[in-house]
Amino acid sequence: MKQRKITIKDVAEYASVSPATVSRVLNDYKWINPEVKERVQKAIDELNYVPDFTAKAMVRGRSQMVVVIVPVINNHFFIQLINTVIQEMKRYGYYVVVYTTESAEEECLFLGSPICQMADGILNATSLKELLPLQKVKKPMVLIDRYFEGNTSIDCVMNRNYEALYRGTEYLIQHGHQKMVFLVGAEGNGIAEERIRGFRDGLKSHGLPWRNEYVIQDCWKTEAGIRYASLLLEQPDPPTAIIAGNNTLTVGVLEAIRNHGMVLGKDISLIGFEESDEDVQAFARYGITSFRLDTSAIASSAVKLLLDRLESAGTNADACIESLELKFIERTSVIHVS
Repeated sequence: MKQRKITIKDVAEYASVSPATVSRVLNDYKWINPEVKERVQKAIDELNYVPDFTAKAMVRGRSQMVVVIVPVINNHFFIQLINTVIQEMKRYGYYVVVYTTESAEEECLFLGSPICQMADGILNATSLKELLPLQKVKKPMVLIDRYFEGNTSIDCVMNRNYEALYRGTEYLIQHGHQKMVFLVGAEGNGIAEERIRGFRDGLKSHGLPWRNEYVIQDCWKTEAGIRYASLLLEQPDPPTAIIAGNNTLTVGVLEAIRNHGMVLGKDISLIGFEESDEDVQAFARYGITSFRLDTSAIASSAVKLLLDRLESAGTNADACIESLELKFIERTSVIHVS
């Protein structure tokens, strides 16, 4: 015999409160009596009650649900980003659904799925290389650290990637480096292009030539850092400095340097990127000069932009683009060369 589905009325009766009170607890209203809140939560747990998103969406026109789309969840940046978003959205009574997309095609399919259709809004660290599929989504959306040239319709929170790479390149030049290589992730990712532009302009502004081989683009994984740094270090005339495009590439480059019996900050220089809270100890231990992310600030800014859009539904204001500065942490991995 099929078991009857537990409803919000069942929870209310079990906790001796009204259904409205249960709803307020579910939406984390702050003025709920702590004792009542505890009683309702106990009833929810003991009855194994699961809120019905669809019913709420039909009755209220809102699902109180937002979707977060990320390419991976085994990366410190995205782990902290997701945790911060969940905490922030919970304060405003929203549920969060996290979805990982392994390809642009999969993301396009998901954006048209019932889950996205039901969601009130989307926070998207997109894998897409084109803006048009995102513009077709008729939901409030905020892009997280993704840049599209000519975007005037979708809100975005991003790091100042161009400025950071320009500064990092200039820093190496000031330390006497003229042959340096930038390892970065896949083409078509707006942040990769912005960082490459900063690297190129940094070289040109100091009278150094630009060559395509100064940039190696593949993926953002540790294995890529190991592979390409190893190839560079085995060249007859290797670069004197490497800039790694994110924290995982930085770890890979460091491993390659150690595998070749070289000493960081003595035999070769390295600047890392996207140092997260979880990377601080390791980066400090090896003296890696790097640009540090404030992941919590990115997540909080994205949440605020999305909530503002949800509150102003129906208006056609231009996209809001917020850019956050990356903090430069100077350690010992960059040496002076003559």
